[in-house]
Amino acid sequence: MIKLADLCQRVVAVGFLVTLSAFALTVHAQTLVVGSLVSGQVMQVLHPEGSQVNQGDLILVIDDREYQARLRMLEAKRDRAAALFTDAEIEMANVEDLFDRTVIAQRPYQQAQRDFAVAKANLAIAEAKLAAHQTWLNYYHVRAPQQGRIKQLIVNAGSTVFKENQPLFELEVGVE
Repeated sequence: MIKLADLCQRVVAVGFLVTLSAFALTVHAQTLVVGSLVSGQVMQVLHPEGSQVNQGDLILVIDDREYQARLRMLEAKRDRAAALFTDAEIEMANVEDLFDRTVIAQRPYQQAQRDFAVAKANLAIAEAKLAAHQTWLNYYHVRAPQQGRIKQLIVNAGSTVFKENQPLFELEVGVE
């Protein structure tokens, strides 16, 4: 916090008393240290030190190739689970029809019900894993949490981020 004292000054000019008064000026600045939740190499820094940035501006990008590969794998697993679910759904409808017409015994019908339930659960698991992984995409694109000025870049393009919450840059915010 920078505080300038109250300022009052009297000036005598041409026989008149002129009173100039200024008020206390208080500037509150806060420095936020922005860290990373992911590891990887810093691929790009988009704003140099001293830059004014707005909330949400992209500041730097961390290499997400490993993330993207895992994302494609999870999408493939989800697609496989969806295909198996569709197959179990069709099989269930066929077995249910045969059971209703008393063409098959109860045992194959119960097996089809179990297979359908397992396929449905596997699809839900695959979709949940994919959704959880997709939320991490934002962590590879580091944005300004608030409007402010980049006070210090702690990493540069080519730097490696090794651990969770490693500081990346300092953002000075709240200057009034």
